[in-house]
Amino acid sequence: MLGARPLPAGRFQPPPRFTDQKPLLAAPVRPTPAQLSAVADGTLTWAEVMGMTRAEAFGIAQSAYRLFEFGQREKGRAVLEGLVVANPKVAAFHALLGGMQGRLGDEKAAQESYSKAIAIEPGNLAARVNRAELLLKQGALDVALDDLIAATKIDPSGKSPLGKRAFHLARTTSAGLKELIARARKPAVAPPRR
Repeated sequence: MLGARPLPAGRFQPPPRFTDQKPLLAAPVRPTPAQLSAVADGTLTWAEVMGMTRAEAFGIAQSAYRLFEFGQREKGRAVLEGLVVANPKVAAFHALLGGMQGRLGDEKAAQESYSKAIAIEPGNLAARVNRAELLLKQGALDVALDDLIAATKIDPSGKSPLGKRAFHLARTTSAGLKELIARARKPAVAPPRR
């Protein structure tokens, strides 16, 4: 490997073992009846009951994505589904789950996940663009165009890759609609009589 320093000569010493590591959960989480009621009402999430921090939640999401990308697709999706159950108020988790579901071929579930992400955070560019693409495949042009218009308002200069994709899909869809309207307006030409 370029730039790597050789190991020093001598006998190999394994790294010391960490004996002071605390378990992930020091004690089992035992929710109170009030917490259970709050979870049932939707005012508290399981992540909040467990004391999960935002950094921990996004670390789990990143780990799930890595599992998915490196071939353990079902395991990565399952981890992310658990994270969504634990913390359903984060739009990014729903959008990422939608991406995984779409890549696994479950477009209906992907569309539902994108819709949940948009309901939580209407300005979620990834959910808007990806849902618009799914809707275009299904022929739901009106809803797809609404998503594309919203996406182009989120990134009006098209600086991000998703913003560029939104503009491209909007242009392509617009050109197709113009062509269909032009065809519909032309009178049908009758064939010449013989």
